[in-house]
Amino acid sequence: MPTIDLDGPEFYDKVYGCWLGKDAGGTLGGPLETPYGQEEPFDVWWYPELQEGGMPNDDLEMQLAWLKAAEEVGPPLTARDLSRYWLDHIGYNMDEYGMSKTNLRLGLEPPVSGAYNNWFVDCMGCPIRSEIWACITPGAPRVGVRYAYADAICDHAGGESVNGELFNTALECAAFVISDRRKLVDIGLSYIDPDSATARAIYAVLKSVDAGLDWKAARKAVLTATPHYNAQYSPINLGFQVIGLLYGTDFGDGICKTVNCGYDTDSSGASIGSYLGILAGRTGLPQKWIEPLSSIIATNESWGGVRHLSDGSNPAPNNLHDLTVRIRDTAKRFLRAAGLLGEDGRLHVEEADLYADEASKRLWRRSASIVPFAGVDVDVDVDYGPSPEIVADGSAEFVTVLRNKRADDLVGQVDLLVPSSWDIAKSREVRIPAGESSELRWNLPVPRRGLVRNANDLLVKVTPQRQPRLPAVPVVLVGRHAYRITSVPRSAGADDQAMLDTRHDPENADGARTDAGSRPGEWSELYGIGNAIDLCGTDGTDGAHYLQAFFESPYEVDVHLSIEANVPAKFWFNDVEYTTANRYHPIRPNYGGRQDSSAVLTVREGWNELLIKLVRTNEAPPTECHVTYCSTDRFQNGQPQIGRTRFPWDK
Repeated sequence: MPTIDLDGPEFYDKVYGCWLGKDAGGTLGGPLETPYGQEEPFDVWWYPELQEGGMPNDDLEMQLAWLKAAEEVGPPLTARDLSRYWLDHIGYNMDEYGMSKTNLRLGLEPPVSGAYNNWFVDCMGCPIRSEIWACITPGAPRVGVRYAYADAICDHAGGESVNGELFNTALECAAFVISDRRKLVDIGLSYIDPDSATARAIYAVLKSVDAGLDWKAARKAVLTATPHYNAQYSPINLGFQVIGLLYGTDFGDGICKTVNCGYDTDSSGASIGSYLGILAGRTGLPQKWIEPLSSIIATNESWGGVRHLSDGSNPAPNNLHDLTVRIRDTAKRFLRAAGLLGEDGRLHVEEADLYADEASKRLWRRSASIVPFAGVDVDVDVDYGPSPEIVADGSAEFVTVLRNKRADDLVGQVDLLVPSSWDIAKSREVRIPAGESSELRWNLPVPRRGLVRNANDLLVKVTPQRQPRLPAVPVVLVGRHAYRITSVPRSAGADDQAMLDTRHDPENADGARTDAGSRPGEWSELYGIGNAIDLCGTDGTDGAHYLQAFFESPYEVDVHLSIEANVPAKFWFNDVEYTTANRYHPIRPNYGGRQDSSAVLTVREGWNELLIKLVRTNEAPPTECHVTYCSTDRFQNGQPQIGRTRFPWDK
C-alpha cells in the first residue's frame, strides 16, 4: 500500500519538484506562446530566453493567492471564497479572467460568473491552476478535484476547461504515489466527461501510442480529433501535455515535446513540467534544466498584475522552499479534515481509491447555472436556467430550491423583492418538512426598456413564522445590450473596400444623435447576447449592415473599445471615425481586442453613440461581432458601470 509521510523528505522533494518543474516548462514555453495555433510544430530544445530573476507567470503566481485562501479559509473553502480572492489578488484581465471578473462585479456568483458571457470557457486559464490542489491533497484525488472544481467554475463553468483542471489535478495527486505514466493518464480520465473534447484529445494520444506512431503523428491526431484555431483551447493543450508525458524519454525531452507541439506553450509546458517534477522530485530533475532557474518566485506584483500577495498579515511565500513548507502544513490540515490521515500522521493509499468514485463524477455533471447559498437554517439554490439575461417587455424565469436543515417543519413566507421601479414583487407561502426541499418557480414580467439596467438586483427573502429571520438571497438579472440595425445592399461591382469607404445613408445623420430619427434607414431593434450581437438575420446577405448602440455613463471615462468581428468592419463613436478593418478573420473577443479594430476614446458623462458598419458577402460564414470595452491601462478592467441596455429616447 503506497504511503505518504507528509513530514518526510520524499514528500518535500516531490512538492518542490512540482513547482520547479512547472517553472522550467513555463520558462521554456513562455516566449513561444501566440494567440492562434500554428499548423506546424516548433523545433526548440532549450530555453529560448532566460531572464535574470525568473519570468513571472500567471500559471504559478495565481496559485499563491489560492494558497492564501486555503490557509485563511481552510477545508470549507468554496468557489464563492475563491472568487473574493480573485478580486483581492488578481489585477490583470486577460481573456476569461477579465470576463469573469466583470461578471463578479455585476453581482454574479460562481458558477454563473464563469459561464455567462465568456467566450473563453474552453481555454487554459484554469487547467494551469491545478498544482496547488494536488499538492495539498497528495494521493487523494477524490478530495483534490472538489477544490479544483470550485476553482474552475469561477471563470470557466460549463466549459471544457473544467475537465482540464479536473484531469490535471487527479493525475498530479496520483503522481505522488504511483509512477506508471499510462496508469496516471487513466486515473485522470476517470475524473472527466468521457464524451468531452478533452477526453477525445487524450484518447487520440493513447491510440497513437498504441499504434506505434511518433509524437508528431500524435500531435496531428489531437488536432484532427479536436480542431480549433485558438491557441488557448484547452482540449488540444491537454492532449499535448499527455504527449510529453508518454513520449518524453526524460524530463527535458518531455517538456520540449509538449512545447514543440505549439499552441498555449507556456501553459502546456508548465503543466507537463509539473507532472514530471512530481514524478522525479527535485533531486531527480536534471541539473541542466534547473540550474538556470531561481528558487525565488517572480511575480507581477510590482506593477499590480497580482495584488496584495506580499502585504498583510499572511504574505504569500516568495521562494520555493517556503512555498513547499507551507503547502506541507496546509496538506496536513486538509487531509485531516477529509479523515484520510492515519493515526501515525501518514496517508495510506489504496490504488483503487485513486480512481474517480460516483461523487467525483457528479462534479462534471453539475449545472453551470445553479448558484448555492448555504444557510444556518435553510440552504437556497438559485437556478438561472439558460442565462441570467433578461429582455425588456419579456419575462424573467428562474427557480429557487429551499432545503430545510432544521428538525421541525419550516412554515413561512418567501418574498421576491424587485427594484422599486419594477413594482411587481411576488410572495409565496411555504411549508417545508424537516430535511426536505421545496422548489419555487418564478416567472415575472420584465418592465419596459427604460427601466432595465445592466444589473437588476432582486432578493429572495425567507421569513419563517417560528424561527429567526434569515438573510435575503441575491438574484442578479442582467439586462441585454440594446442595438438597432439597418442594411444597405451591395452596389454593383463594389468590393468590400468600396462598401466600407462609401458613405451610405445611415452615415448621413441629421439632428441630435439621441433622437431616434436622426439617422436615415429602416431600423429594427435587436439585442446582444453578452458582448456578442445576434446577427443571424444577416447570414446569406450581401452588403453593409449598420448597428447603432448607446453607452450611458455616470461619469466621463477613457476606455479601450474593440469591435471584434469576423467580417470587414468600421466604427464611429460620437461621430468620430476610429478604425477600418478590411479582412475576414476568426474572432478572439477579449478585452485587448485587435489593433486594427480597437481604439482608445473618451466616453462622455451621459449618452454616447456607437455606430458600427459590417460588410459581408453572401458566401461569408455566419457573421460574428463582439463589442468589448475596458480601462485604457495595462490592467484592462471591464467597465460594468457603463449602461448598454437602453436608448436615449426610452422612457
